Amino acid sequence: MKTLLLLVLLAGCHNRAALPFYQTADRTPEWITPGAPEYSRIHRVTDFSLLDQDGVEVTGTSLEGKVYVASFFFTTCQQLCPTLRSNLAKVQEAFRADSNVLILSHTVAPERDDTATLQRYARANGIVRGQWHLLTGPATTIGGLARDSYFAQLPDSINGTATPALHSETFVLVDGQRRIRGVYDGSLMFDVERLIADIHALR
Repeated sequence: MKTLLLLVLLAGCHNRAALPFYQTADRTPEWITPGAPEYSRIHRVTDFSLLDQDGVEVTGTSLEGKVYVASFFFTTCQQLCPTLRSNLAKVQEAFRADSNVLILSHTVAPERDDTATLQRYARANGIVRGQWHLLTGPATTIGGLARDSYFAQLPDSINGTATPALHSETFVLVDGQRRIRGVYDGSLMFDVERLIADIHALR
C-alpha cells in the first residue's frame, strides 16, 4: 500500500513538472511531448517591439530564453488593477534573484500611458527595473498581441466605462521559446501561488 502511494505521489510530481501548452483562444491545455509531429508547430507568441517604462525597447527576440508572465493593465485603473499589481509583486519577490524570470505588463491605454507615465507608476509601486517591464506602444500592436498571441480578452473601452468584468485579469506564463505554458486568474491568490510553482517547474 505504501509503495502504491509513493508511486502515485511521484507520478503527480512528474505531471506537475510537465506543464501543458496552450494553442487556441479557448485555452484548452495540451500535453505535447518532444518528438511528436506537432511539437515543432506549437503556438508561439509573435515577435513584437514595445517600449518599457525606461524607454528601453523590449522585443520578442530579446526575450528568448527568458520565462515571463504577461499581463494587461492601465495606470489609472482603480478597480481590478491594484489587486493584480499586488499579486504580481508577489511573483516579482519570489524571483527577485533570478534574472531569467520577467514580468511584462502591457498597458491597454497606450494613448495615455507613455513611458514617462509608466516610469512614475513604476516608482510609486516598487516595480523593479529590468525585471518588471511596463510596456507601451501602438494600440494595434498591444491589442493584436493580447488577442492573437496571449488569447487574452481586453476591455472594449477604458474611457470611464471599463469595469472589472471587462478588464482582463489573465496572467499568461510564457516559456523561453515564447510558448504559452499556463493561464491564471491574477485576482485569485490560489492561482498566483500555482503560477509561482509553475515558474519554478519551468526553471
